[in-house]
Amino acid sequence: MKKVLVAGTALMLAGSFVVQAQAEVNPKDEPRILSGDARVSYIGKQDYLRNANSANGYDDYFESRVGVNFDSTAWGKATQGVSAKARLYFDGYGFEDDAPWNGQESTQVSVDYAYLTAPLGDWTIKAGRVNPNYSQFFSWNIRPTRLIANYKQGNVDITPFVGVRAEASTEDDVWNDNDYMEYGLVAGVKLQNAWNLKGYVRYDDDKREWDQTTKDLGMLAQDADGNSYVLVAPKVPIYDTFTPHNDRSGVIADVFLNNDDARCDFGFHAELAYKSADVQGTEDDGLGGYVQLSKKMSDQFTPIVLAGMTKDGYVADNDFGFVMVGGETSTQVLKVGEGGDLLFGALVAKYVVSDSLTLTGNLLYADFDNDAAGTLDSAIEVSGIAAYALNDSASLTYKAGYLTPSITSGSGVDEDAYFAHLVRLNIAF
Repeated sequence: MKKVLVAGTALMLAGSFVVQAQAEVNPKDEPRILSGDARVSYIGKQDYLRNANSANGYDDYFESRVGVNFDSTAWGKATQGVSAKARLYFDGYGFEDDAPWNGQESTQVSVDYAYLTAPLGDWTIKAGRVNPNYSQFFSWNIRPTRLIANYKQGNVDITPFVGVRAEASTEDDVWNDNDYMEYGLVAGVKLQNAWNLKGYVRYDDDKREWDQTTKDLGMLAQDADGNSYVLVAPKVPIYDTFTPHNDRSGVIADVFLNNDDARCDFGFHAELAYKSADVQGTEDDGLGGYVQLSKKMSDQFTPIVLAGMTKDGYVADNDFGFVMVGGETSTQVLKVGEGGDLLFGALVAKYVVSDSLTLTGNLLYADFDNDAAGTLDSAIEVSGIAAYALNDSASLTYKAGYLTPSITSGSGVDEDAYFAHLVRLNIAF
């Protein structure tokens, strides 16, 4: 119900902007923007589902998503800088997922973000479901409900924020604060010669009393031809009032140093991340980090080398990685950090063939610190990406990856390699 209400609110908000833009004349001719993108993908996977003896063969499917952006700017000098933005996904399970073509995709509508922006002196305030990207290794493409205050002065950028991770209550105790809140600060400074230093620290305050799980709820429905099918509402929050909640309060933090390789002789990024044990739900505090170097050898060719580690339960954000290990597409086998303590190194080569075509090749070695039989010992990924711009608004992307795992002895678990490829057409409007 909460998801439906949020979607409805965003639709009404966006609708009011569009109606206003049509019904009134803008004295300053400031833009009212309706934009978005649509994409469809074909995914093929080999040996992704396994049992103790063998892999399961080839599986393929289509998935798609349409996103519509609503941007509105307030009129007049007194409201300069005031704006509202919203983005809706149709046929999507959320801002990170596309809907597979399985007979249920036409029922999905989700909110990517919906927030307002307003200047307040030297500060800029954002409130709502915001999209504050920080880094792909730590926090990226996440849409929390937050109140954000941003201050910029010279080379210094400071952003304190308050967020709501979960609103919770029980019938037996409706007056207590059962919420899961977050309080944080992001601070950055631009150094000399295009170098940047940025830090993130957040405290998660968990006052929930009972465990919360998610469950896919289904109901029987019929299509226009009278055929019956199950309509599924995925990942609906369910409160278990019989199981006391495990406190997830704790600190997470990150710091990185990088440069703008367009203005330097080489590209550099070094990052270190921390998550306390209770936040992760692990026994020990998690730690992760990596270093990346790149060098533009010519207008066409850029080699990249990176090395990193994760320890004690730290898992990198879903967007960090490659094609099979990490990465944001359905070809992903596991995230960077899943499967145990990890040391990894990778070579990446990017080659610009023309203004329209760019090729990327990846070679990754991952070493896992596992001793138990049947767990990952190491893995090698060989993958590539071809991105072709059909025109100014349309692009075609092909990804292919091969991942060969090594399993600790004594388990009888199959070691067949994983293979996947993806073809995606994306159109912006």
